Amino acid sequence: MRISSEKRKHLTNTPYEEIYFITCFSCKCHKLFGIGSWKTYPALQISTYNEPANNKIYSLCNGNLFSYNTEDTEVHVYDRLKELHDTQIKFIRHCETTDKLVVVYENGNVDLIYPDYESVNLKQLKDKNYANLYITDVNISGKNAYISTNFGIIELDTEHEIFTNTYDLSVYTLCCTANDDFIYVSTSNGFYKGDRTQNLLDKNNWTRINGYTFHQLTFFDNKLIGYNRTTGIYVIDQQKYNVTHAHSASSSFFSCKNNIMILGNNSKIHILRSISEKEEISQSNDFVHISYYKGRFWTSRNIQGLQPYQLKENTLAPSLSPIQPNSPVRDYFCNMHFKGNRLLVAGGDLNYNNITRAGTAMFYENGIWHNFSEENIVEETQKAYNNLTSIAQDPQDPDHHFVSSAGHGLYEFRNQKFVHNYDETNSALKTILPDAPDSENYTRCDALQFDSKGNLWMANTEVDNVLLVLKSDGTWTSLFYEELKGAPNCTEIFFDSKERLWMNSKRLDYNGIFALDYNGTIDDTSDDTHVKRKVIINQDGVRYDPYYYYCMAMDLNEQIWVGTSLGLFVIEDPDDYIYNDDFTYTQIKIARNDGTEYADYLLNGVSISAIAIDAANRKWIGTLSDGVYLVSEDGQEILQHFNTENSPLISNEIQSIAVSPQTGEIMIGTYLGLVSYTSDASTPAEELDKNNIHVYPNPVKPDYNGLITVDGLTFNAEVKITSVTGQLIYSGYANGGRFTWNGRNQNGKRVSSGVYNIISTNTEGKKAIVSRLTFIH
Repeated sequence: MRISSEKRKHLTNTPYEEIYFITCFSCKCHKLFGIGSWKTYPALQISTYNEPANNKIYSLCNGNLFSYNTEDTEVHVYDRLKELHDTQIKFIRHCETTDKLVVVYENGNVDLIYPDYESVNLKQLKDKNYANLYITDVNISGKNAYISTNFGIIELDTEHEIFTNTYDLSVYTLCCTANDDFIYVSTSNGFYKGDRTQNLLDKNNWTRINGYTFHQLTFFDNKLIGYNRTTGIYVIDQQKYNVTHAHSASSSFFSCKNNIMILGNNSKIHILRSISEKEEISQSNDFVHISYYKGRFWTSRNIQGLQPYQLKENTLAPSLSPIQPNSPVRDYFCNMHFKGNRLLVAGGDLNYNNITRAGTAMFYENGIWHNFSEENIVEETQKAYNNLTSIAQDPQDPDHHFVSSAGHGLYEFRNQKFVHNYDETNSALKTILPDAPDSENYTRCDALQFDSKGNLWMANTEVDNVLLVLKSDGTWTSLFYEELKGAPNCTEIFFDSKERLWMNSKRLDYNGIFALDYNGTIDDTSDDTHVKRKVIINQDGVRYDPYYYYCMAMDLNEQIWVGTSLGLFVIEDPDDYIYNDDFTYTQIKIARNDGTEYADYLLNGVSISAIAIDAANRKWIGTLSDGVYLVSEDGQEILQHFNTENSPLISNEIQSIAVSPQTGEIMIGTYLGLVSYTSDASTPAEELDKNNIHVYPNPVKPDYNGLITVDGLTFNAEVKITSVTGQLIYSGYANGGRFTWNGRNQNGKRVSSGVYNIISTNTEGKKAIVSRLTFIH
């Protein structure tokens, strides 16, 4: 199979470029980020593998990639806006012959990355759409990379950047190596060789040598070596193919590069400089991989990051601090919201698909990620720490947080450090299996939300009293409502302007939207008004019975937008929902404009997984399989539709969306991680103030073709662009507090060099501010 490559050079004028420089091991970020630009936030804290390449150490971090330059200490982050063409990297290997990094993704996509960051994409293997393709390993021999799969070997020529052969052995292949004469393969059915003088595309020309199983094959000390995780190192005679057990060891990591072989586990490390020259180090460690480069042992320490060590007196000792670019700890973004200008993130959810996500809580503020410490939580609670479902920040103390979990109750943190765990033994929370020996693993908590008085509300699902309150005085109140009894998924709570509680009940027979007017008396339920509506009847009398009520959001007009498995619906009047038995939902209708009077319901039948409202009262709609939609304030117009085909969005499965009130950045949490988009809306100012209005870029230089932005305006302020003589060039209105202009007049022609007036007027027309903008051609 001979396939050409698709080449994309690293561009220096991309909308966003982020380079990390480590000086004394602190991270600095340089950004070019404008309206309409995208940004990625790859998780780079957890190093699982590393690969030396000349003066770079590449670190693989749970599917993401950065490199550390050993000479100038620069850290370079690789992402889909620059060098990478996919997500979820599975293997990285450096080819010394061609000086290219081979990047292989889980889906079979391949990138070749040059030392100067230029990249080449080889997507032909991915495009072949092999059924159930599973890549088991990647090995480099000379200029070739050999990709081991669940059916055989794929050969890649890194010099000419083409796939050359596919060897379908019809057997699960573990690893491979090669020389000029033979290709050696270890499979689930034993050890094979292929003679290059024969047609190896015919699997009958491969010879099974023996039944040995190896997890790595390599050449070391001029010998063919087989490595087995359980039993150690074997020398394979290349004439008679006798196998000699050369070094016995049980290990969890292995590397062989730069004339050093390393294998080990969390208590012993074996270093071989030749088959006969061995050094054993008894040392407790947290290493998941070790490589060797220029006298240093580069360790991947999982959540402790990438760190170099040196061998001293039969001990590996750290020679530098851990290298961890500031980033999210993991690519988990199931639940996000802003508290002021701080983005709060809980990484897991309450799912019934046996998906376990390690405990992930973090926040992002002023360009810096803060990851909550996970140290000693398991030891102190004697429970697993995973599937964190929501996060809430104390309105009186920004360093005080609560985090809920799908099975282990409620966690309290101060200064991002664990303080306390609440469960059925010390709070009103209840387990769903009180008689089970592991009952502590079934305390389901979600939907954390503080009210205006500092009381923390939450859902304790699958028990009788689903609604709980941890009051500001530290006492608990447990509330019973018949329609909520036993509800299994209640994922969101918010309070409207009248302090009424709204909560979704997500699935099964308990699904619907629950509203509660508790009249300001938490402990007295006798005066409560509450309702949960399971069935949706729209304004035309059409009935819907969604299986899932995924999400909801209240807009700036206090209308509640509800996302379900059957589409998007609106509660136009919350009072009507609570107090009127004949309440009907509104389903937005968009006229077809085809000469008929017909209209279509907005996003009818689309599974809506996330909703966020921006400063212009527009709706950002996330879906389960169709990316993100931006719709106008009234829903009558779809303004944008982003998916993986037409944008840098990394997955069409959207889990959460949050809008930054400070920057207008739209944070989009997907199944594969976090990306953001800078929109043309921002939070409006309360009044026009010349000191708060910013025009950028200014001046506009000849090579700039992006949008000119005016920030700091009042809501829907009118903006007029005029020449210095007063001629009207362009006019429009702010989205929230932000106005954008493409630099062209009303006829679509780019304006000439010169100075222009920007006249901003509030909606009452009573105050106007004049700013100046210069164009240079």
